[in-house]
Amino acid sequence: APYAWFGFESLCRYQKPWDLDLQLKPMNIWKVMQESGNTGPWRNPSKFSYMNRDTKMVSEMLNVPYKPLANFVEAASVRGSFPTLKTLAACQILYPDHLEELSRQSWLGLYSKDIDITDEANIRQFAQAAQIPDVDRLIEFSLGGEAKQQLVDNTAEAVESKCFGAPWYTVTNLKLGKERSSLDMTELKCWAGLLGKSTWDITLTMS
Repeated sequence: APYAWFGFESLCRYQKPWDLDLQLKPMNIWKVMQESGNTGPWRNPSKFSYMNRDTKMVSEMLNVPYKPLANFVEAASVRGSFPTLKTLAACQILYPDHLEELSRQSWLGLYSKDIDITDEANIRQFAQAAQIPDVDRLIEFSLGGEAKQQLVDNTAEAVESKCFGAPWYTVTNLKLGKERSSLDMTELKCWAGLLGKSTWDITLTMS
C-alpha cells in the first residue's frame, strides 16, 4: 500500500534524531487482511476514492515521489508482491543493514515508476540499487523455505499484535516497559511522548 511507503519514510527520518533501534519486518498484507477481516480499497469505492485524494496530499506533504498507478487493481490484487516480499525477508536474514534501502528501491519501483515489482529482473535492479553485496545469493535464498518462513513469522507476529493493515508499527520503550501498536503514522506525537522525544526538529524530505 502507498501508505506503507509513506509510513516507512517517516519512520526512517526519525531513526537518527530519536536514536531508534528500527527493526523492519516485511509482512504478507493479504494474510493480515484475511485474518483481521479487513478489505482492500479496490473493494470499497468510498475507500478507494478517499485513498486517491489522500495519497496525493500526503506524498506532497512528505516530499515522497509517489505517482498513482495506471492500474492499481491489477498491481495490487492480481500481480501482488509475494516475490518481492520473499526477497525482502531474505534480505532481513542475509543483509539486514541493506533492508531499509532495498525496501525503498522496491517502493520507488512500484509507486514512482509503476513497474512490475514481482519480475525477477526488476527485483535484481532494486537489489543492485540497494548495493546488496551478492544479488545472486539474495535471489536464490529468497526462493527457499527459510525466507518464506521468515515472512510467515513476521506476518504472524503482526497478526498477534492485532494488525489489520499497513504500515503497522509497534513502538517500545524498554526503559519504561511500555509498548504501543498502531496503524496510523499521525500518532507520531503519541510515540514521541512514549519515547520521551520531540517531533519538532524533523525535516520531512525524501531520504
